[in-house]
Amino acid sequence: MEPSVPSAPGSHPVRTGSSGLAIASLVLGALALLTSFFLVGGILALVGIVLGVMHLRRDRRSAALAWTGVGLSAAGLAVSIGMIALLAFFWSLPRGGFTGSSDSKFASWVGREAPDIAITTMDGDSLRLSDFRGRRVVLDFWATWCPPCRMEIPHFNRLQAENSTNDLVIIGLSNEDRAVLKEFSRTEELNYLIASADGLDLPDPYAGVTAIPTTFFLDRSGRIQHVVVGYHDYENLREHALAPDLPIGVEPVPAQVDAPPEPELPASDK
Repeated sequence: MEPSVPSAPGSHPVRTGSSGLAIASLVLGALALLTSFFLVGGILALVGIVLGVMHLRRDRRSAALAWTGVGLSAAGLAVSIGMIALLAFFWSLPRGGFTGSSDSKFASWVGREAPDIAITTMDGDSLRLSDFRGRRVVLDFWATWCPPCRMEIPHFNRLQAENSTNDLVIIGLSNEDRAVLKEFSRTEELNYLIASADGLDLPDPYAGVTAIPTTFFLDRSGRIQHVVVGYHDYENLREHALAPDLPIGVEPVPAQVDAPPEPELPASDK
């Protein structure tokens, strides 16, 4: 039987045990919110919600206290779930980038001539990939909202600063709007070429990029030397970017790269 304390005539006694549930819910809710970035925060939140609901079902007194506890616990639980989802997302990212290995689906392109593409930089210059023959090229597919991509930006800035553009050209290619990329380039002080792929009909293997960052390294003859997916540290990027040129002899573009079918002409034009 729960203890009670005397109350005013005509009113119900206050059940201190029930109020204790509300207080416990409040305390656990506050702790859950403070520790919500860890798994323990989610556990505390669940207990806080249960105790708060128990109080509300047993006694309407101290309801505000109980509802506050339930609200804090629910907020802590939501943050914990969000952190778990975020960790799961990063865990699902390709981890080839952390080992320095090439992505297997691009392996058949290594040693082959990189298909040419036309780009327009943030400065308004219209360029083609083939314009850089005779120089090493790093072609990085990235996005401003991508955390691993942003982690690589200082590495690319340093790599470009330490190497003349007469020998090494770094190009960041994103499918984001040109205005977004231009503002980002200005605020983050990027010292290498940035271009938007928005609206571009990219050929393979670039069309096969499904995870970012994905980085293509081209030698001075325009051949793909290496393709890496995911975040890479500076030393790894530098090793690939400054690797010796591949042996002489450019292989043709793989046969699986299909050109767009030509439209069938009307009978009168054939």
